[in-house]
Amino acid sequence: MFPSARTAPPPDRRPAGVRTRAWYLAVGGVLGLVYVLLPRGPLAQGMFVAIALSVPAVGLVARRRVQAAGGPAWAVLGAGFALAAVGEVVDFGVVTLAGHRGTTAAIDLIFLTAYIVQLCGLMSLFQAHTVSRRRFGWFDAVAGAVVVGTLVWTTMYEAIFGNGRGTPLDLITRFGGAVIGVALLVTALRLVVTTRGRLGAFTLLLVAFGLQLVMDSIGALWRGYAPGSRFEVLWAVAYVLSGAALVDTGDTTTMRQAPTRQASVEIRHTLVLQAGVTLVLAALIIVEVGSSIPVATSTVWACAWVVILVVTRVRLFGLLRMVGAASATENQLRLTAMVAGSSDVIGLADPDGTIRYLTPSIARLTGVAVDQWIGQRFDLVLERHLGGIDDLAVRCANLAPSDEVTWECTAVAPDGGGARTVKLTVANQTATPEVNGWVITAHDITDEARLTAELRHQSLHDTLTGLPNRALLFDRIQHALARMTRVPDARLAVVLVDIDDFKAVNDSLGHTTGDELLRAVGQRLAASVRQGDTVARLGGDEFALLLEDVDVAEAVALAQRALENLALPVQIGTADLAVRASAGVVSQGAAGDAVALLRAADIAMYASKRDGKAKVSVFDDAMHETAQQQLELRMDLTRALERDELRVVYQPIVDARTRRIAGCEALLRWQHPRRGTVSPLDFIPIAEQTGHILPIGAWVLRTACFEAASWSGPAATAYISVNVSAPQMADEGFVDLVLETLADTGLAPRRLLIEITESMLVDDTEHATSALAVLRARGVRVAIDDFGTGYSSLAYLRSLSADVVKIDRSFVHDLSTNPDHQALTRTILTLAQGLEMSAIAEGLETEADFAALVRLGCPYAQGFLFSRPVPADALAALFAEMTRPDEATTSGRSDG
Repeated sequence: MFPSARTAPPPDRRPAGVRTRAWYLAVGGVLGLVYVLLPRGPLAQGMFVAIALSVPAVGLVARRRVQAAGGPAWAVLGAGFALAAVGEVVDFGVVTLAGHRGTTAAIDLIFLTAYIVQLCGLMSLFQAHTVSRRRFGWFDAVAGAVVVGTLVWTTMYEAIFGNGRGTPLDLITRFGGAVIGVALLVTALRLVVTTRGRLGAFTLLLVAFGLQLVMDSIGALWRGYAPGSRFEVLWAVAYVLSGAALVDTGDTTTMRQAPTRQASVEIRHTLVLQAGVTLVLAALIIVEVGSSIPVATSTVWACAWVVILVVTRVRLFGLLRMVGAASATENQLRLTAMVAGSSDVIGLADPDGTIRYLTPSIARLTGVAVDQWIGQRFDLVLERHLGGIDDLAVRCANLAPSDEVTWECTAVAPDGGGARTVKLTVANQTATPEVNGWVITAHDITDEARLTAELRHQSLHDTLTGLPNRALLFDRIQHALARMTRVPDARLAVVLVDIDDFKAVNDSLGHTTGDELLRAVGQRLAASVRQGDTVARLGGDEFALLLEDVDVAEAVALAQRALENLALPVQIGTADLAVRASAGVVSQGAAGDAVALLRAADIAMYASKRDGKAKVSVFDDAMHETAQQQLELRMDLTRALERDELRVVYQPIVDARTRRIAGCEALLRWQHPRRGTVSPLDFIPIAEQTGHILPIGAWVLRTACFEAASWSGPAATAYISVNVSAPQMADEGFVDLVLETLADTGLAPRRLLIEITESMLVDDTEHATSALAVLRARGVRVAIDDFGTGYSSLAYLRSLSADVVKIDRSFVHDLSTNPDHQALTRTILTLAQGLEMSAIAEGLETEADFAALVRLGCPYAQGFLFSRPVPADALAALFAEMTRPDEATTSGRSDG
């Protein structure tokens, strides 16, 4: 079985040197532990010597550092550790094995030499890794030397010089070892502070030299210290850490900072150093104040204070000067870098206009190199290479000091990218001493200018057709009207064009086809008008034409031509569509501003729709009055229901053979307090437009069902017929409304006949089919009103399975004399019979027409011949009057 990749150990991605260091520290730790556990003697000392020899050995193996930065310095440092290992070997052989303890001073001299070589290596590393701070390193060295000297003199003076014992070589090795040991520690600390990266090597050296200094101090100051004791494990740890540092130096680099930042760091370093020196000297004074202080010690303290104060003062003054110079230099470098790297053009010219400085970006903008601009007069050379600034010299001559002037000009891009739009600014700074000349800036605003133009176009044009929108049309009308005030003979006309039955296209063919049709309409209209006329899309399927210098007759002719062009078939996908539209025309004389003109054209356009659509109507005052009346009706209609101004009247539907009432149609009437009775033809369309038809229709349905449920006697089995408008049918709650009304009033569903129109089916076939199917399943019957005047599609009749067809009055009113109407009525009756539907003829007014209808076999009829619509309280008498005893056998027949 192969091992799973999920369980496989992840690869060790650490550098090889780091892994080697880890192994070396582990092995060294084990050897140090063995050294501590072994009994004191030659074996333990031999283990100690082995640890010391491992340091130069690993340093020799890791020779790759010689090729790295600071490689020779690491070699010198390794030589220092090798010399220390030699000292350990000599000490082991001569003192431990041979027992010659009188040679320790010579051996200490070997260790002192090793310290000196190690210090040389550290100083070399310091020079290699702190290049930017060499100058200040000398001040640190002086301060550190003073501190070290003071510390050694004060703490070791008595131990080294006070008893007068020991040879000069002993004194040199002891005192020199302490001094060099402190210098090693201070130098290693400087390396840790002044470098960045992986600082493992320098940190290990810092700890190693710290342990080394501790052991040297113990050996020099503690009289009870004996070589070979377990304290020397600290030496072993120091050797292991030093070897680990030689194995891998890590990625150490110089900390490079901005001059001002570097100066700030140096100031903080100086202050910390001063504080440290002060604390050290104060501690020495406190320690020695309880006893007599030797003159030599007091002298050293005084000299140390003086030297430290001088060094600190000199360094601080130097740093402050560096901060000032660096800040100025830095700012100048920043400004130069930003200006030179900027894509904008920045230039300076002398007071006489001679260009003395220009950024290289001028070449990218114009294709002309910088050296061809220097020394030229800017007012001449700019006009030569930039377009649209012919007045530059004149405007600059009139420019006051500290003022500026701006142009939007063009430049031809050198890369063949075409003309670029440039914002040019010239500022008069001749009165400013720091400048004493002209400041020239040029900024490429091509993208901004293009975006601005696109946004301006989008804000003034229709996104679908690309034609001007309402805002731009208003602006052009206002300009045209303003022109008329200046030119007496100027004329204009506004034409509003609205597509007839556009909703049917969207519903039947989809909105994508509808959008394509709107684009085609816009193109046809634009091709129908003259050059200079405006064609705009106001929204939806409404367009407007602004025609200038035309009278009313010419405007009507142009509008008629536009409608004729729209009537020509246009191919949208695979379908050929012919657009019918209605138009309204208004001349300037009918209104005085853009809003009034469009309102008047809108009134004229709706007049065309009321007159049968696909027409052109000219606005007149009568239309305005009609529109005003409709507006008043619209406002009054909002309160008609709550003011109880609406009434329901009923017109009988009779059996054609017996003239017995089979049902009644509920008809809505509005009894206006000022206008009297308002025709449904006037207010029903307004109610549908405003949405008031929903509450009004619900009220009519509930009132009619409640009234029919209360009928008794001969009327107990008669049905009630209620007209339903398209907005009612489209309402999602219509079905629930009908069922709740039947339940609340107690009317049997079979006694309710819902009347809908053919056009309603076309507008929303799917929804109407599903809604009516639910109602028919509950027993409610459906009638198609005004059949024969609309689409008369067999598909609608078949999908709906309607119960009743109502033949429109236009076929009935002259049925006895019009053969064509007789043929059409016969066809409708045959169609209804074939689909197992009943038929009702509307609008019967004469006995002759009724007799012809009976001969054709129509089962039911309705009209003034039998009765006008009557209020509910007159129905009982009407039912009694139209019921004859000899026809009682047919009293239950009410399937109309």
